[in-house]
Amino acid sequence: MLHREFLAAHHAELLSRAAQRRLAREAKQAARAAKAARAAKAARTDADRRKQYRRAA
Repeated sequence: MLHREFLAAHHAELLSRAAQRRLAREAKQAARAAKAARAAKAARTDADRRKQYRRAA
């Protein structure tokens, strides 16, 4: 019985580590997506500003 309990604990530990890695990977991916969204928004607003300057000139 002790061996089964050890295996169960080991398996739970492996699953826990895998879940932590998955969460870390998802957090990094979300951060990259947010950064890309900010960059896209900045590019749009910069383009809008350039259009306004061209109209005024």
